[in-house]
Amino acid sequence: MAAPVVALRPNIALPPRVYASQMASNSTRGIPRTSIDARRRRRRILVTLIAGALASFVLAVYVGGFALVVHLLIDALLLGYAMMLVQHQRTREQRLNPIDTDAPQTHSWDMASDGRR
Repeated sequence: MAAPVVALRPNIALPPRVYASQMASNSTRGIPRTSIDARRRRRRILVTLIAGALASFVLAVYVGGFALVVHLLIDALLLGYAMMLVQHQRTREQRLNPIDTDAPQTHSWDMASDGRR
């Protein structure tokens, strides 16, 4: 005969799940609802990476060894994140200000002084 299965801790209650649709707009967790929330999150991540890079640099100077490896890793993360932010900004500018590549481009040297070709 098999022994009965007994729960070790039957009194534990799990917290309820919170979905993104239930979160407030100023929530610090989950998916940001507005562009302002997303901008705050990006700024918070950037400041955290910069602080981590500075702290790991000071630690690497005094301790060396493994702290230098940690510092280089944080520097690589900071560089990658900065590149991602630049790419995001370029994509956003292209989306907000589309350039029509099919239209003929007129330059100042192509026009007469009165604006005619």
